[in-house]
Amino acid sequence: MTSIRKIEEFCKQIAPYELADEWDNVGLLVGAENDEVDKVLLALDITPAAVEEAHNIGAGLIISHHPVIFEPLRYLTPDSAVYALAKYGIGGLCLHTNLDRAQQGVNTQLAKALGLKNTAFYPEDYLLIGDPECEMTAEEFAAFVKEKLGAPSVRFTDGKVTKVAVSSGGGGGGVELCKEYGFDAFVTGEMKHHQYLWAVSHGIAAFDAGHFSTENVVIEPLKGMLEKAFPETEFIISGQDCPYRSV
Repeated sequence: MTSIRKIEEFCKQIAPYELADEWDNVGLLVGAENDEVDKVLLALDITPAAVEEAHNIGAGLIISHHPVIFEPLRYLTPDSAVYALAKYGIGGLCLHTNLDRAQQGVNTQLAKALGLKNTAFYPEDYLLIGDPECEMTAEEFAAFVKEKLGAPSVRFTDGKVTKVAVSSGGGGGGVELCKEYGFDAFVTGEMKHHQYLWAVSHGIAAFDAGHFSTENVVIEPLKGMLEKAFPETEFIISGQDCPYRSV
């Protein structure tokens, strides 16, 4: 068994808390650091279903990307994930924008999943930029992204794909950094209407592959790092999938 404190200290090495934005809420948000655990569930989100999954397998801790507590709690009800964590005595350790900005974090793993080469990392802007395996049309690259990420769908704008920037999750605003960093293709998890319009007017091939699909790529590598550090503890990836489907 391993204490939650030791696991958290290791996570701080991977994704130092000082990398997190001021508005963020990271770290051990539920539970006691002195608790000992022999099973840990890894998930993108701590949902009530994820807590039930952890309880059913006997996990004493859930490590997630998105914070289970983000705004001040004014009340707790039985359908709340926080309520369920407290009910079952399961800890919640959350690594959010600090994991986005980490050297081996979300954007690094997204770039690896897409096979980008000659990469350059710009954590201050939540960007990682690299070369694709070969030059592609936007339609070809959209199909490639969908396959590599297992995304339900990929929205995209037309343009050439010779230098790719990635900014996972809700990183759509990064498309406007194309002139500063010299990329002509941009992969993210969410884009707003005006960002699509901006991409079209500036000739940027922008790809919206979904928040879940562009961030869930970090879970498997994180599991590998934790298993190597704590061989006496079992780390299990949650069975939860993308919360939406496409037709």
